Amino acid sequence: MRLLLLVSLIAATLLTPGTAGAQPGPWLEAEAGALSGTVVESGVEGFSGTGYVAGFDEPADTLTITIPDSPGGLHDLTVRYATPYGPKNAALSLNGTAIGEVPLPESASFTEATGSKLLLAEGDNTLTFGTGWGWYLVDAISVTPSAPPEPGLHEAEDGELNGTVVESAVPGFSGRGYVAGFDTGTDSVTITIPDSPGGLHDLTIRYATPYGAKTASLSLNGSGLGDVQFPANPTFTTISAGKVLLVEGDNTVTITNNWGWYLIDAIKVTPSAPRGPHRVTGALTDPAATPEAKGLMRYLAANYGRTILSGQQDQASIDWVEQNTGEVPAVGGYDLMDYSPSRVERGTVGRDVDHAIAHDRRGGVVTMAWHWNAPSGLIDQPGKEWWRGFYTDATTFDVAAALADPSSADHRLLIRDMDAIAVQLKRLADAEVPVLWRPLHEAEGGWFWWGAKGPEAAKELYRLLHQRLVGHHGLHNLIWVWNSVAPEWYPGDDVVDVVSMDSYPPQGDHGPVIGPYERLVELGQDRRLVALGEVGSIPDPDLLAAYEARWSWFVTWSGSFIQDGVVNPLDFVRRVYAHERVITLDELPDFKTTPGQCTATLRVVARWGRGFHAEVTVRHPENSPSAGWRVSWQLGEGQRIDSQWSSKITTSGSTATAVNLPWNAGIAPGGSTTFGFLATGSPTAPALTCAIG
Repeated sequence: MRLLLLVSLIAATLLTPGTAGAQPGPWLEAEAGALSGTVVESGVEGFSGTGYVAGFDEPADTLTITIPDSPGGLHDLTVRYATPYGPKNAALSLNGTAIGEVPLPESASFTEATGSKLLLAEGDNTLTFGTGWGWYLVDAISVTPSAPPEPGLHEAEDGELNGTVVESAVPGFSGRGYVAGFDTGTDSVTITIPDSPGGLHDLTIRYATPYGAKTASLSLNGSGLGDVQFPANPTFTTISAGKVLLVEGDNTVTITNNWGWYLIDAIKVTPSAPRGPHRVTGALTDPAATPEAKGLMRYLAANYGRTILSGQQDQASIDWVEQNTGEVPAVGGYDLMDYSPSRVERGTVGRDVDHAIAHDRRGGVVTMAWHWNAPSGLIDQPGKEWWRGFYTDATTFDVAAALADPSSADHRLLIRDMDAIAVQLKRLADAEVPVLWRPLHEAEGGWFWWGAKGPEAAKELYRLLHQRLVGHHGLHNLIWVWNSVAPEWYPGDDVVDVVSMDSYPPQGDHGPVIGPYERLVELGQDRRLVALGEVGSIPDPDLLAAYEARWSWFVTWSGSFIQDGVVNPLDFVRRVYAHERVITLDELPDFKTTPGQCTATLRVVARWGRGFHAEVTVRHPENSPSAGWRVSWQLGEGQRIDSQWSSKITTSGSTATAVNLPWNAGIAPGGSTTFGFLATGSPTAPALTCAIG
């Protein structure tokens, strides 16, 4: 294992405010050091002391400066130098051990290079300059104690390395270096968080990805914590990795390769603030949404943060869950893949629309994906067969080119495919099935052709699909579910009802997937439901509660993911489906009729003797017309409704309920309607409850 102690360009974002830019301590003159093959000169003006050291032109040329009587510990290094022949690198050794190089930017006159650090021993230390990339001049050095690390910051290079190494070649890291070498499956670094008081903490990771976007797997105290996606960033930056539930005392966070070739500089944990109330409503982006779609969305919004809906992909796997747990998943996951025209013309026959209608008839929720076989350009060779045509590597179809030319054959094929899928979605609409519609899933991964040309093409295709299905075909039974985390891929608030991601953590990891959850909450500005479109490993419901990871639903992928007893052991699956916080099909209400919220206010217009005249104003906050409304209140002692208008009022005991008439059932978005009544008794100010259909 290499241990490079030189630190370059410590990042200001990880320093405590006010600690950066410390002034150099006493200067130690280079000409007083021990020379080997180097010489003291004075021809270049601006040096301090009696001269400077030059002659770094042979591999063995060195300068050794003694740092006397050090208290030990991490120190900032400042080098006073000149590089009249262009930028150079000086090789350094501390107490006889090579510690890397210090960059010396070009400067014809003497100047200072800062940002590097030395871990000094107590007592005398020696710092040796080797030629490195030579022909430079050294005037003096200074070392000063480094500022203490920021509270909660833990350096990766102090962790336990497994197949990884500490390096320092990429500038901008903190501490003594960073951890690299994540290139095989088990490579990892385990960082200890000592003496924690315990509790929920926010976790951030300081990283660099000079080779493009990457993914790491996390675990806490040996238990899986899900994955964290590192966006492409060639220099060191920070990213939220969600939350960690620390135990009292020492804790360990392990970062394991997954999709490797990234650099880990440090982690930071800070106590989490209590999660505030969500701002999710039951409103849909489609003002003309069907009553069934509005009812489902209202139910999901009301349930959000309370429980999670169970889900399973593929009818055969749904049946397996029922046979082995005695419970039916609340959400049935289906796919329009085999309705893709380039598959149909090769003989496929789709069955999932029939399965979806049957699941709906049982009272279940339907979610639909579309593994869209490319409209053209199927390679159809071994390993790239036609039935793999949704993968980028199995087709030559260029979505960006097709979108750029609406007159092209490929653009016409895109529309043809959308129209074919609209036929199937219309079958669901005619059957009054609301659909959690998740097209173009996992776009940001790039492994599907719809994401292969980057975010702009994927967003344009999504919006075109939305316009074609909703605007052209009039499909209003769809709840639009976006399925990527990165903000640059997000197609817009006007076409997204739910934000989601797909989670396939390492085997045995049943963590809360908290990092992506936090990022999706931010992506949707906490106004969108957040869901797990697909999972390999089902998250543990107890951990979901502990981490406040309020996923709306999960859908376990089919086949071996649910049935092999390894990814999700059967005892665990049974515990999940029996959990009080997990909704199964038999626990679903008649969600299609879930009422929405409205507000109602009562005003006494006039009063006389033993009677009064009242008006009630009903206001509708949703973005689509209401299909009816209902207002209830408690009558005061001795009160009786004598007459009414603009509503039908009934009483049961002391409860009065007013419902709309046919002509005023539909209240415009943001609008209101008023009804009135005459009553016997003293006026009161009752609490009104209001619901819209």
